[in-house]
Amino acid sequence: MKVIDLLNKIANGEEVPKKIKYINSIWKYDKETKDYFHDDLGLIYSMTSIGLTEGEVEIIEEPQEHKIPEKIDQWDRQWHYTYYKKEQLNQMQDNIEQLRQKYNKIVDYLEEIE
Repeated sequence: MKVIDLLNKIANGEEVPKKIKYINSIWKYDKETKDYFHDDLGLIYSMTSIGLTEGEVEIIEEPQEHKIPEKIDQWDRQWHYTYYKKEQLNQMQDNIEQLRQKYNKIVDYLEEIE
């Protein structure tokens, strides 16, 4: 892939590789600055300022689309009361509520790190 292709992807708001290899160095993408960095040097900024946008880069890892699941507001509680004792139902509902809360914490964490 050429540097100019990366520029176009960034300009169009498309997802770009997180790591690339250029001139035997690994460059990591920074979302805030929208540039690839190696030893505090910005690749896109450097290449465009000196006009070397036709240079080839090697993609180290392809971007993967990750979709964060939605939170669970509440569980669908359709119990068959005839098969369980009241204590068992209460325990199952408590366990399910604990799972729901833990699941939602995981979703919160994933949203935070994205």
